[in-house]
Amino acid sequence: MRTDYKASLSFAGMAGALLLSGLIYYLAFRTARPALLDHFQLRPLALAGGVERSAFLGSLPSLIHVTAFGLLTSALLRPSVLSALVAGTAWAGIGVLWELSCADDQAWLRRGGELIGVSSVPACTYDSGDIVASMAGAAAVTCIAWLVLRVQSNPRSTARGR
Repeated sequence: MRTDYKASLSFAGMAGALLLSGLIYYLAFRTARPALLDHFQLRPLALAGGVERSAFLGSLPSLIHVTAFGLLTSALLRPSVLSALVAGTAWAGIGVLWELSCADDQAWLRRGGELIGVSSVPACTYDSGDIVASMAGAAAVTCIAWLVLRVQSNPRSTARGR
């Protein structure tokens, strides 16, 4: 099997696992859920109170989001450390821009909605921890890509011992 194909599968598998863990996190710990989860009338578990007291746990979804989508994007491109860096940086940039827009209560999105006749926009809360977590996600994508590609490019040590 080609290394690029194996790396793409590895990246996509890790992205899927991260996205699943993010969904489980939202179901278990978040009281404010995305509209899609509200549509399915899913309620948070009793563990939600623990997140409100932790800055790290509150920003964990931003870390998961940037890392997962960075890996998935890199899997769709030719998997390399450079593509992981670019994909991670792009997703972190989206996360940072979103957080910065939350600082002014989504004024740009509200204005755009008014122009096309949409009366409501998603609510959000500015959190500088999410900015840090997004940048950490970009770094995580790059590190994970480097590790996966390094492991897959080296011959197995057990094959040398035979």
